[in-house]
Amino acid sequence: MLKLFTPSEIAILIKLLLAHALSDYFLQPSSWVEDKRIHKIRSVKFYFHIAVTFVCVLVFTFNIWAAIFIALTHYLIDLSKIYLSKNKFRFFIIDQLLHLVMILITWLFIINGFKTIQGIIQQKEANINFWAIIMGYAVITFPLGVIIDIFIHRWRMEIDNMTQDKVVSLSEAGKWIGIMERILILTFILAGQFSAIGFLIAAKAILRFKDSDLKQAEYVLIGTLMSFTSTILIGIGIKSLLTGT
Repeated sequence: MLKLFTPSEIAILIKLLLAHALSDYFLQPSSWVEDKRIHKIRSVKFYFHIAVTFVCVLVFTFNIWAAIFIALTHYLIDLSKIYLSKNKFRFFIIDQLLHLVMILITWLFIINGFKTIQGIIQQKEANINFWAIIMGYAVITFPLGVIIDIFIHRWRMEIDNMTQDKVVSLSEAGKWIGIMERILILTFILAGQFSAIGFLIAAKAILRFKDSDLKQAEYVLIGTLMSFTSTILIGIGIKSLLTGT
């Protein structure tokens, strides 16, 4: 990919992906998602989300046509998901893949014919490193957390249905523990400190050592390994991108 496209063109793609991550995860509260599910096309929060999507693309690309195209296609894709969604995980993956396709189409148009602000879009080669790192940290926090949560949802429901006396835990503690551990893992990889990841895994294993419930332990292990594996793969990908430019 690096041989087919210039660093400045790759930086534009990363910005578009970052804009999507911000609008779809960081700047879309769960209350908006629930409002869309209940009120569907009549949901005011749905249109707030589309407006945020438009602004994010415009801020990162300075291209009004790209922002309009992304916002419009985002609206149509999300509207279809609202009315067709049955299998939560399956439709989530399809939804994100369709958004990715629209982002790639927009990117190809930008690098071939929509270069409206040359001084901003044509950046120095070093900027790809900055945007790749920012995108990496953005993906491993809330977006990856949502994917993991959807993936392990069926096992969480199984444990909840089996356990009458549910264990009391801090509100959203697991989510923030996962975010912080993924940030640490990516930081260790970018710093070249792979051995530190082993210590992090060992530390988490010690904290879970007294967990006598086999299914609970397996549930935690699945979530942990998915979190660690995906973050490590993303980190290695970013590391390869940085060393290849």
